[in-house]
Amino acid sequence: MEDSVLYDLPTEFFADMAASHGYCDAQSILPFEGKYLCHCTCGSWDIEAPTRDEGLTLARQHTAETA
Repeated sequence: MEDSVLYDLPTEFFADMAASHGYCDAQSILPFEGKYLCHCTCGSWDIEAPTRDEGLTLARQHTAETA
């Protein structure tokens, strides 16, 4: 079980995500100045959403479209 992401330190997890450019391995939905900035590790999906829920919905749609 040593290879499980659940056992990675946060810095190891983010380093792995940064190294996976081009793949939809992780999305982030971060609050910023009254809106949410949404990003995917594939590098081709960066949007703004009015709410966290809308950002999550758009992230799910993005990953479904690229699967």
